[in-house]
Amino acid sequence: MSETRTDEPGHIHVTMGSVERRGAWQVPEKLSVRVMWGSCELDFREAILPPGTIEIDVAVTMGNVELIVPPGMGVSLEVSSVASNIAEASALAATQTTTPPRIRVTGKVKAGNCEVITLHPGESRAAAERRRRFERHHGRHHHRRERHRRRAERWRELHAEREMWMRSSDPRRRWQPWWLMARMRRRMFFLFALAFGIGVAIKTYLWGDTRWWHIVVSIFVIGVVSGIAAWRMTKPLLMAIRAAQDIGDGQLDTRIDPTRYRGEVRLLAEALDEMTTKIKQQLTDQRQLLAAVSHELRTPLGHMRVLIETARDANDPKALAELEREVLVLDDLVGRLLAQSRLEFGNLDRRELDLGELVSDAATAAGVAPEAIEAIGDVRAPIDPTLVRRAVANLIENAKVHGGGAVAVRIERRGAQVAVEVDDAGPGVTADRRADAFRAFVPSRGGGLGLGLALVSRIAVAHGGGAWIGDRPGGGARVGFAVSVTLDRADHP
Repeated sequence: MSETRTDEPGHIHVTMGSVERRGAWQVPEKLSVRVMWGSCELDFREAILPPGTIEIDVAVTMGNVELIVPPGMGVSLEVSSVASNIAEASALAATQTTTPPRIRVTGKVKAGNCEVITLHPGESRAAAERRRRFERHHGRHHHRRERHRRRAERWRELHAEREMWMRSSDPRRRWQPWWLMARMRRRMFFLFALAFGIGVAIKTYLWGDTRWWHIVVSIFVIGVVSGIAAWRMTKPLLMAIRAAQDIGDGQLDTRIDPTRYRGEVRLLAEALDEMTTKIKQQLTDQRQLLAAVSHELRTPLGHMRVLIETARDANDPKALAELEREVLVLDDLVGRLLAQSRLEFGNLDRRELDLGELVSDAATAAGVAPEAIEAIGDVRAPIDPTLVRRAVANLIENAKVHGGGAVAVRIERRGAQVAVEVDDAGPGVTADRRADAFRAFVPSRGGGLGLGLALVSRIAVAHGGGAWIGDRPGGGARVGFAVSVTLDRADHP
């Protein structure tokens, strides 16, 4: 038997039966639900709701009341129970986000059940259960993948630490396992083992009967020992911090003697010293570059000023030709500086090109006879054409200035690299001068900035290769560079 009083709006009375409200039913602002030995299901997913909070007063005796709400609809349960099952609002906090609650349920349940179920529109309870099982399963897989990722990350960190210790320059510790080369780690292992041994000995031989002051003395001794150990272990780190602060303040002569320390502190000292040396060298190169550029720009600019005055007064074509040559000198200098800056910032535009065509165009434009240019094998490679053209121009310019001009240009495939070599007709380069030839700002017989071959070397290294100087058969020098034919092998500067 089911009884529903329609003559009293806002009332639902159920006795030994069941009542369901689904679809687009009109929900009053206040609803009274009375259930005795029956069931009442109220589905609010498609219901027409009034503004504000809906007040539902329930009185259940040995029955069941179920409220089906969509996700995001807040429900407040303020129901007292006697031997009943009531869904707590805290259990629904993950899905009920509206504040204040949209539905407020009050009343009393005796030996019955009052439950709030969250379902998506059109979703059945079986589908919701399958969805929840899938979400739990997916969540377990996600956590499992996250654990595997963290485990792999820890293994990579351990491998990186092992490689760091294997590169250590302290041969006295090579006999130890790499994970004990850290001096701080060894000290901690030793101190813990020592403290454990002393505690066992004291307990066994001195304090058979433990008193309260024994604990006080033990805490005091452990505190003193721990303080001394912490002081000794943090002292090298504070030393490194002070050195880093001095370096940051511009005191580039700051050095830490690696021979005074061992373990990880030795590696830190070596890294700081190497970093300081590189920074100091970079600043020195920048100052030399600024001074050299200022000098090199001042000379052609002065010539250009005189030539412009001469051409303006006499309309001399010769003066205009000289002015054009000075402009070309300035253009070449600016091109070298731009190439240097691109290498500094690693700004390479690499494309798969035929070096035979590119080198032939650059060499022909520099005055080399086409019959003196030779390409051997497959000479395609991923390169930055602007930088490689600059390197070829610098090689030919070097041959003109120091070797009486270029007599041959060769492009050849050699394994995983493509080599470009320029032969000159000069006296050659002695073995003790070949390393200095690729250093910037080193004085030479031709003058200038000294960026020519240094820039060639940097361009070659940026393309995964290198530069060299050799002897040409029959006399003269053979200067060349190589680029990698595979993009993944190229190193950035």
